Amino acid sequence: MRARLKLNTGSGQFRWVVLLLIVAVILPTVCLLWFMNEVVRNERLVIRQKLVLFHKNELEETARRLEAAWSQRCRLFERDGSAGPYEKLVAAAAQDDYEGFLVYNALGQRLYPLLSADASTPSGPSTALADAWKLEFVERDYAQAAARYEQHARWASGYRKDIAALVGRGSMLDERGLLDALIGQSRSLAKLDRISEALDVCRQAAFSPLADTGDSEILARIADARLLMLNWMQDRAQYAAKFRETFDAFIKMLYSSNQAGVALRADQNLFLAHQALDLAQQHPTLSSGTLRAHGVSLRRLVAIEERSLELAERVPTAAPFESWPVDTLQPLAAAEPNGYGLVHRASGRIYLAVLSNQSIRAALQGFADAFRNDYIDYRIVDEAGRTVAGSAEPKGESFATAAVGACLPDWGIELFFAEGDILDKAASEQIAVYTWTGTLVIVLILGSGALAAKSIGKQVKLNRLKNDFIATVTHELKTPLASMRVLVDTLIDGSYHDPQQATEYLQLVSKENERLSRLIDNFLTFSRMERNKQAFQMRRASPIVIARTAAEAVKTKFDRAGCQFQTEFGEDVPDIKADPDALVTVLVNLLDNAYKYSYDDKKIRLSVYREDGSVCFAVTDNGVGIPRRALKRVFKRFYQVDRSLSRRAEGCGLGLSIAKFIIDAHSGSIKVESKPGQGSTFTVRLPAP
Repeated sequence: MRARLKLNTGSGQFRWVVLLLIVAVILPTVCLLWFMNEVVRNERLVIRQKLVLFHKNELEETARRLEAAWSQRCRLFERDGSAGPYEKLVAAAAQDDYEGFLVYNALGQRLYPLLSADASTPSGPSTALADAWKLEFVERDYAQAAARYEQHARWASGYRKDIAALVGRGSMLDERGLLDALIGQSRSLAKLDRISEALDVCRQAAFSPLADTGDSEILARIADARLLMLNWMQDRAQYAAKFRETFDAFIKMLYSSNQAGVALRADQNLFLAHQALDLAQQHPTLSSGTLRAHGVSLRRLVAIEERSLELAERVPTAAPFESWPVDTLQPLAAAEPNGYGLVHRASGRIYLAVLSNQSIRAALQGFADAFRNDYIDYRIVDEAGRTVAGSAEPKGESFATAAVGACLPDWGIELFFAEGDILDKAASEQIAVYTWTGTLVIVLILGSGALAAKSIGKQVKLNRLKNDFIATVTHELKTPLASMRVLVDTLIDGSYHDPQQATEYLQLVSKENERLSRLIDNFLTFSRMERNKQAFQMRRASPIVIARTAAEAVKTKFDRAGCQFQTEFGEDVPDIKADPDALVTVLVNLLDNAYKYSYDDKKIRLSVYREDGSVCFAVTDNGVGIPRRALKRVFKRFYQVDRSLSRRAEGCGLGLSIAKFIIDAHSGSIKVESKPGQGSTFTVRLPAP
């Protein structure tokens, strides 16, 4: 009945363990796996929505910034409305956006670039200088030509001072004629190799005050005079300082207007700019800081003016652009292929700025900066679907599109993944995070469940062990009590034959009483151990004396027939620091176990010796031995190799656990060597001083 009760109790506890595992481990794990599966299925959609929303917002923000920057760029034409075309051209060139530049008035007539052919006055030499011209170029009499030019110059100079004094003298020279006469005189002197005189005369024309108030023809003659001076001085070291000064003045005339708002004609200006570049190439010292006109590279200005002249021949009036929306890019058929024009109206003028693909890419740099990374490609297309900027052949289909802005009507930007579908990569990375997180949580759940199951298992085993202990204690206590009761009842009833039999009964009562006392002492010692109340009186003690005391304690039992008990004490065994009574308890328990588990022809030996700096106590028997699987568990509390209630040896499995507790408190060790059927040897090692 007791065995069945114990089995049922264990089965009930096992059912609770299984139920706990199902509720606390299996159900949460299954739910977590289901949740992870749903998360993985929806992750791709979530990633796509996040990417599209993020880049949509980024596209819109970049388009707003581009439109603001474009509006700021167009305000360039509104600054200083009274400025001449060349000042606007220089400002436009400084932004590196424009490849050509045209200016028209409100009637659509071209204001820039103007050519020499567009002038209402003749640009050739004055007819009054025909005689001097003939002497220089036909007769090649340079001395007479120089004198004649000088005479005309004096007449022109006097004419300017008092026009009435020159009436009837045959000179019809005006301001342009005066400059022509000075230039012709200096030119003839230079041909006579009279360079110093030629420079002095030419300087009067090159640095004439007419440069501030003259028209484009006068400006052209002054520029020619300065160019002549540069050509005569460039290879003469004595004129180095004047050469630099004249070159700087020559550069300042280019791409600018005088005080009267007049500038050189575009073709004249371009010719002179090329001459300046040629001089700079021949004289590297001029390149340092001088090849800039009004802060802008001269080469840049030359390139824009060349393109402007080419465009002016194709677009003589503003009629083709009058219907264009203001400040918007439009395809320009008159320009080079894929060219675009921008029209802006301000201060009664119409500005047409021409932009190439390179200029537009620079203007759209905001998009390139916003989407420059390893996984996104972009493409900007115009109203005709032509690629203007970005990747010409992107991979796959676009995942986000947006308008470029109001300044670029019908233009759009498309975003692509640079290498395949980045959503797979992004989703895979996020799924990997979820998977590892879920795996970690599952491992933690399983680990916690395993720890809980282990703890509950230990509790189940402890409960089972306690049940066994109660059953064993009940049996062990009941047996001596029942024996003593039978013997005492027999003596009380007088059911014995002689006094000798009564004495034997009393000896049996004493034996059972001793057995009962030993059991109670073990229980009390175990109780103190559990409550950490066991105290030891450490002092210097002799191992030989401790062994002899233990031998005396079991002498009465071991002196019976069928038991051979030997003691072996080594020489020079040192004293130890220990609790003698506690060690006697250890040895008595070991000797008592040796006696109990050696059934017939008992041979028991107690040895004391010194070995490797330790004092050893060894108890050897020829008993039944201990199975190998039980060697590591014999020192556990309540453990018994034979747990059946019908076993021959009494006990409750506390003796060896008490012995180990005492030895551990003495910083020693206890080991067992045994083979089934060949006996056992328990060895106690204590540190020697």
